[in-house]
Amino acid sequence: SRYVTEFVSKADKKFSKNLTIKTDSLPSCKILLPDPRVWLFCVQFRFATCRDVAMMVVGGVCAVLHGSAQPLMLLVFGLLTDTFIEYDIEILNIEYEMTLFAFYYTGIGAAVFLLGYFQISLWVTSAARQVQLIRKMYFSKVMRMEIGWFDCTSVGELNTRLSDDINKINDAIADQVAIFVQRFTTFVCGFCVGFVKGWKLTLVIIAASPLIGVGFVARLTGMELQAYAKAGAVADEVLTSIRTVAAFGGERKEVQRYDRNLVSAQRWGIRKGLIMGFFTGYIWMIIFLCYGLAFWYGSTLVVDTEEYTPGTLLQVFFGVLIAAMNLGQASPCLEAFAAGRGAATIIFETIDREPEIDCFSEAGYKLDKVKGDIEFHNVTFHYPSRPEVKILDQLSVAVKTGETTAFVGPSGAGKSTAIQLIQRFYDPKEGMVTLDGHDIRGLNIQWLRSLIGIVEQEPVLFATTIAENIRYGRPGVTMEDIVKAAKEANAFNFIMDLPQKFDTLVGEGGGQMSGGQKQRIAIARALVRNPRILLLDMATSALDNESEAIVQEALDKVRLGRTTISIAHRLSTIKNADVIVGFEHGQAVERGKHNELLERKGVYFTLVTLQSQGDKALNEKNAIPDDEDEEPVEPAPVARILKYNLPEWPYMLFGSIGAAINGGVNPVYALLFSQILAVRFNFTNSK
Repeated sequence: SRYVTEFVSKADKKFSKNLTIKTDSLPSCKILLPDPRVWLFCVQFRFATCRDVAMMVVGGVCAVLHGSAQPLMLLVFGLLTDTFIEYDIEILNIEYEMTLFAFYYTGIGAAVFLLGYFQISLWVTSAARQVQLIRKMYFSKVMRMEIGWFDCTSVGELNTRLSDDINKINDAIADQVAIFVQRFTTFVCGFCVGFVKGWKLTLVIIAASPLIGVGFVARLTGMELQAYAKAGAVADEVLTSIRTVAAFGGERKEVQRYDRNLVSAQRWGIRKGLIMGFFTGYIWMIIFLCYGLAFWYGSTLVVDTEEYTPGTLLQVFFGVLIAAMNLGQASPCLEAFAAGRGAATIIFETIDREPEIDCFSEAGYKLDKVKGDIEFHNVTFHYPSRPEVKILDQLSVAVKTGETTAFVGPSGAGKSTAIQLIQRFYDPKEGMVTLDGHDIRGLNIQWLRSLIGIVEQEPVLFATTIAENIRYGRPGVTMEDIVKAAKEANAFNFIMDLPQKFDTLVGEGGGQMSGGQKQRIAIARALVRNPRILLLDMATSALDNESEAIVQEALDKVRLGRTTISIAHRLSTIKNADVIVGFEHGQAVERGKHNELLERKGVYFTLVTLQSQGDKALNEKNAIPDDEDEEPVEPAPVARILKYNLPEWPYMLFGSIGAAINGGVNPVYALLFSQILAVRFNFTNSK
């Protein structure tokens, strides 16, 4: 069963109804598989526990009983009609008969209430439990994935998977299943009632009733949603980059771009509305034509041949009609199943995928003593998202313990890539990276990363307090350790000047902090780990001169006694490094101290010369934005909402008139139906 489950889980592959398996020890055998769509639907329930299965089974039984209630009600209704016609009003026994029918309807109503409650609640509860497990497993697996997988998968796509796609799975395995079972049962039972009670009239009505189930709205709905999704993507992109949009005066352009996508969605919505309106009228036209056909042909069967009673005529007619309508109403459920099946394919592919570098793995060994010597041995590397571009080409460089080594060179030379290989975000295609002579691929990955502290060019802070952001470097540290790390990072003084000190919220992405403050919090977060290896990736390049001096002073203190690798372009940051390594085209082309490399007039000399020519002093002061009290939003009156619809008032007027007329159709039909029964009653009395 395990192999069949794995086979089914590959939902993106084509299935064969005949699967032939050959082994060395067994003769050739053929397994007959059900329709692939059945397998793909069932695979959505792969995370159901025994309790979930029991709830779905009981809910399914309730749905079947609920679906059979409406045809059962028609049987009672037919008997009731015959009773009205056959008994004379003066006969007192009719009161007893009507009381009995009232009890029948009361019993059916109470049963439907209970069955409907359990039918929906059990399926929804079971689906909620399964979807919660799917969300946990999916997010857990995403967290286990190697960084290369994220390079090939956009963050927006992952957010969509976590929200929209899993919600589609929920729709496909929750109440939609119960509703589909209920309506399909009504469809089967309705036709059973029709054929059992009167097969002749049933065949006549069947000729027209399948037309009731016709519908082409699902595709148009999908196109409309797709157009709105594009508009939403534009809005998301613009709002997340609003400062850039404002800086280049692109507000009007972005509004126009958003409007163009809304126009497309509006067109699909109008088309859908026109077709839905047509099919609404079309369906009711077919229903009333069926009424006329059934009563015309049924009257001959009742009056001329006397094969049917009036009650039988109603039972057959309404049974077939309700069956056809329920079949048509079940089509949205099939759309939900198809959408859930497609979403499950993508979600389960990720859950089933084994990461190339598993950060949760317990495999690998831990060194008893770490010196901190790092060496690249003929390393060649390509990014998974750009396999045709060689980033590192036979890179060989050594970093000694306790020294500060600076990586310099033009953009794209492979400096940051080398740092990411040390953290084992990626594995090299050729060669190896060693720590104290041991290939880091053989070390425990969690233990390896616990030795490393990193400060990046754009520090990422989480929307919580300063203390929690520092604690993120090593969960479980005491407040004393946090204060110590803040002092080492030159962050303690500005933190204590804040009103809430370490409990100050930094805002989303650290937006409430200045660039220098964010960088020093990031340094404190790296230091609280007490790392043996410190990686500084352009740690001061985005700061003004004043902030850079403060941050650089903190870095000069903390790198003592640690193996430090610094990537920087600014001369002030790298000239005091113990060793400077020049990168070019993915190779280490030169190595030495500041003065030595200037004399060689190589990569480092070119970098220093260009910087000296173009160096400009930039002094920017970042103020902490004050928290503003949110103004209460007044609710919009209905009159104001309707005011925006003034251009569409003719459509709303004629639509309202049509809706009013359509709403009066059923009451008028009730009058006609009573006249039909009166004619039949008078005919019986005349006989």
